Amino acid sequence: MARISRKLHGRERITAIMLGVVAGVIAMMAERADAIVTGGSATPLGFINTYTWLLVSAAMFGPVGAVLTTEVQAFLGLITGANPLSWLWPFINLIYAVVVGIVSQSLSRLYPSIKLRTRLMLLSLTCAILDVPLTYVVVVSVLGLPFKFYLLALPMYVVLQLGPSTIISYAILRSILRAPTLLSPKHRAISG
Repeated sequence: MARISRKLHGRERITAIMLGVVAGVIAMMAERADAIVTGGSATPLGFINTYTWLLVSAAMFGPVGAVLTTEVQAFLGLITGANPLSWLWPFINLIYAVVVGIVSQSLSRLYPSIKLRTRLMLLSLTCAILDVPLTYVVVVSVLGLPFKFYLLALPMYVVLQLGPSTIISYAILRSILRAPTLLSPKHRAISG
């Protein structure tokens, strides 16, 4: 995969923002469906959506792109009231985006020829590790649910992260790579 630079240029910045808009539009529907089914106490569809696009953006653009994508998506959810917890997502998403983006950037520097599949699995594993404290914050600290609900929610979110989010992000990235006009020359070297 091509080396990720610290600074995003025009087309890359616009692409990262557009990924956030796509994620935001999907989130409006996914998080409303989650709220109907769970009353807002769990967000499996919103989670899959957010962290799919986070993986895509972090793999392509590193921390700056990941932050742009997740924060645009979170802001759209906030202004549309997509979920009862919409006020919280900008903060939670920022933590994920910065950490996963830095891991992606580090991987590109340490292992410039890393395969896309391997990169996504490592980025997804990073998200799954972050799920441990951040799911606790949401379930116990914010929602005020008992600790046993955290113990029930955590495996669900880890499985959603390592399964659907990773698989869907891989499919999206492979599709993007087949349309190289969307990418700058340095991103065309992403391998599968």
